[in-house]
Amino acid sequence: MSADSVEGSAQPVVNSYNGWDPLEEVIVGSVANSASMGFEPALRPYFPNPAQQEFKAARRSDAEIEAATAQLDNLAKVLESENVIVRRPTPTDFMTEVKTPSFQVSSQNTSACPRDVLLVVGDEIIEAPMAMRSRFFEYLPYRKLVREYFRQGARWTAAPKPSMADEMYVQDFSIADGPFDADEHPSLTGLEPSFDAASFIRMGKDIFYQPDIVTNDFGAQWLARHLGPEYRLHRVRFRDPHPQHIDATMVPLRPGLIMFNPERPPVGETIAFFEENGWRVVAAEPSVRGSFYRTPEISNWISMNVFNVNEETIICEEREKPMIELFKSLGFRVIAIPFANVYHFGGSFHCCTVDIRRAGDRKSYFPALDS
Repeated sequence: MSADSVEGSAQPVVNSYNGWDPLEEVIVGSVANSASMGFEPALRPYFPNPAQQEFKAARRSDAEIEAATAQLDNLAKVLESENVIVRRPTPTDFMTEVKTPSFQVSSQNTSACPRDVLLVVGDEIIEAPMAMRSRFFEYLPYRKLVREYFRQGARWTAAPKPSMADEMYVQDFSIADGPFDADEHPSLTGLEPSFDAASFIRMGKDIFYQPDIVTNDFGAQWLARHLGPEYRLHRVRFRDPHPQHIDATMVPLRPGLIMFNPERPPVGETIAFFEENGWRVVAAEPSVRGSFYRTPEISNWISMNVFNVNEETIICEEREKPMIELFKSLGFRVIAIPFANVYHFGGSFHCCTVDIRRAGDRKSYFPALDS
């Protein structure tokens, strides 16, 4: 085995340029020892009333953790049955105080969502400079894996760690003054680069991002300069009162096919851009979860948070019948499994995975931009 490839293959140990090439290795998250966050400045866009900002951090209940763990473990088994290598984060006690010269919080969060903290671009793993104080050390449960990948030849970068000082957040931000708007009414200042990895979509040479409550343009500028001219970053915006991440808003399904959230229309010519480049645009089906489960951590478009094994196979929550039928009508083989108990921890299949290796290379899916 060479230092930078998988045994018996020229493929690098870390290799992922999009979300649809054949999946070979993945990290699946864990909810062990999770805590719920207390209020912190990054959460202001969700709570217009100051009285709502008084909630405290707490340890998650054993029942919640056990139910979600069973479904995450089942996801891992399903992926293994599809001949995918599955890795898991190191168990961590998240009910641990974080104190720095700039801030103090009484707990951390969870390792349920590796998609938020690790951005894989080609053969490189980038640790995201997240904006939530309770997530300051969220990279640590993955460090053992990242060190291993690095020793096998992968590139490893930690983006500049933000101070998360008060000056990083708009101090008087309130949605009582109007909904969040990245240009006119942002909640983050431009003091330091900040982004969650889940605010970006990788599509070969092109990467799309949405500035939101945890991602600012400074963060995207840092990423663009770091990646260099081999990649093109595109800024997209949607009519969303409190956007956080893009994987329940704009979801490419395979080359030439992309799904949008009909309740969050894009600001500008985003849909026209895809159509003019020959892509088929389809509207997502909303979640049916209102009939069986609700949580403030996710929107009613969690149905869009799906995960591709390859261009033909997609994993979807088993109760999301309208979305399952949509995927079947688009020619997908759908693996429908239970996952609603994981929603308590802030995400679904796409959030709770990060693809480490897919069989493919960097391509341009928008050749008109190449000239």
